[in-house]
Amino acid sequence: MTTTLPDAPATTEGLTLSLDTTAVLDIRYRLDVSDNLFAQENTLLADNHRASSLGERRAIVVDGALPENLRERISAYFAAHEIDAHVLTLPSGEARKDIDSVLAVVEFLDTVGVKRTGNAVIGIGGNVLLDIVGFAASIYRRGIPWIRIPTTLLGVVDGCVSAKTGVNHRGARNRLGSFHPAEQTFIDSTLLASLPERQISNACGEILKMALIKDATLFDLLEQHGNELVATAFQHPQAHAVIERAIVGMHTELRDNLWERDLQRIVDYGHIFSPPIEMAVVPDLLHGEAVAIDCLFTAAIAEQRGRISKQDVERIHAVMTQVGLPTLHPMFLDVEVHRHALAESRLHRGGALNLPILDGIGACGFTQDVSSNELEAAAARLANLNGAR
Repeated sequence: MTTTLPDAPATTEGLTLSLDTTAVLDIRYRLDVSDNLFAQENTLLADNHRASSLGERRAIVVDGALPENLRERISAYFAAHEIDAHVLTLPSGEARKDIDSVLAVVEFLDTVGVKRTGNAVIGIGGNVLLDIVGFAASIYRRGIPWIRIPTTLLGVVDGCVSAKTGVNHRGARNRLGSFHPAEQTFIDSTLLASLPERQISNACGEILKMALIKDATLFDLLEQHGNELVATAFQHPQAHAVIERAIVGMHTELRDNLWERDLQRIVDYGHIFSPPIEMAVVPDLLHGEAVAIDCLFTAAIAEQRGRISKQDVERIHAVMTQVGLPTLHPMFLDVEVHRHALAESRLHRGGALNLPILDGIGACGFTQDVSSNELEAAAARLANLNGAR
């Protein structure tokens, strides 16, 4: 930190002072992959506790959507390693992603007696649960460390390297939030094996986004193996390659812009038109499903401009079908909804639109304006692709 002091004032009459401060925040966080994380012979979590919090209580927030046998396995793991674990089971889902859930975690942290440093709270669950725990950690005692263990494919490929936390407020997605990265993330792909098929397909929406904006090889993997990946709950031989490319691609885009000082981000692809629709129709559309339809809708705009071919738009539609993603929702045909989404996006991006737009599969640029005629034509193209007109 540096502070520049002004020159001494020429007079002693009254206090005149101006300070200019520049500070740099040093952030480090880690991600580790370990299968069978909660097998008692796997000491990774226990070693982490012994290294940082030996003899102290551990606050653990568990997603209420987890199967009961997994929740029992988690409790048994900490008991077997003689860790004084206090567990809060929290209902999740977009309808519960609110400030009340955050305050419930804060009260739990008070009850357990979590310190400002050291015994990091552990969040175990899907993206919604982890967003709640991360936000609570960011505001409790002005910020305490936390550890993230995603149990859904969406949490693995979308949230695991992000610094953002947030909850919904007044009908707006992630309107309240903070930048507070987990100090450690543990990924266990075997936890995905018992997920419902819709949850697997839902995550493919975010994987598709990463493929479209920067990774044509990832798109090819989805195109070639999408059916099998979903059918096996990502226990397929190509699953690790798909997960790794999605995570590394996201990390590459986020690492130099964690605090979003630059609001021109290609990872916002699929997140321009979808947020108001997603919030309006919960739970008819899950997050990844809404993102995927947005990706297709925005690809139709790029097609009109000659930035992507008709055939590639049809390939995107085919891959979505292959992995079980919906390819249409009636609200995506409502141009007025899209006008509202564009206006909200400008507010969120400091007055600029910064709409990511494809330059073929695996490449992305930006546009600062979309006309009403383009919105109408894209809606018509979406309808045509789905035989709705």
